[in-house]
Amino acid sequence: MNYLILIDCQNDFCTGALPNSDFEKIVPAIVEKVKELKEKGYRIIATRDTHHNDYLDTQEGKNLPVVHCIKGTPGWEVIDEIKPFVDEYVDKPTFGFLGWKNVIKSPEAIEMCGTCTGICVASNFSVLKATFSETPITVYKDLCACVSKESHDAAINVMTVQQAIIA
Repeated sequence: MNYLILIDCQNDFCTGALPNSDFEKIVPAIVEKVKELKEKGYRIIATRDTHHNDYLDTQEGKNLPVVHCIKGTPGWEVIDEIKPFVDEYVDKPTFGFLGWKNVIKSPEAIEMCGTCTGICVASNFSVLKATFSETPITVYKDLCACVSKESHDAAINVMTVQQAIIA
């Protein structure tokens, strides 16, 4: 089975609590890639950054005191443009999801895109690479966005060293 993982393509990261204009700009291209791979039989998985009302009391909340992606709110929802194509959602309470082996079975290929390149994309790439060390993992660099070009480029460089296929 081939998989496309959409990392945190949520309203709060597009136009909500933590808007990213670079992410907003690439949404149409992400949608095209999702459609293309869906037609090829890929399983589409969307992660959701998932927090609760106590967010500001968490370690992340103390370091990033912007309430976002609170479960059940509109900001937590995946952007409408990709919802029709998603086969499965993964709610993750932190940057990298540690349960990929329970979600992905016998992967032939894993492909990734989304936001934020230097935080959740890179974290999930590392977990996936450690979990499925013999599976090729592609990261679409032009379908990822970060808080700055410098942090995006740095994350792409790190994933390259970790043997990501950068497309």
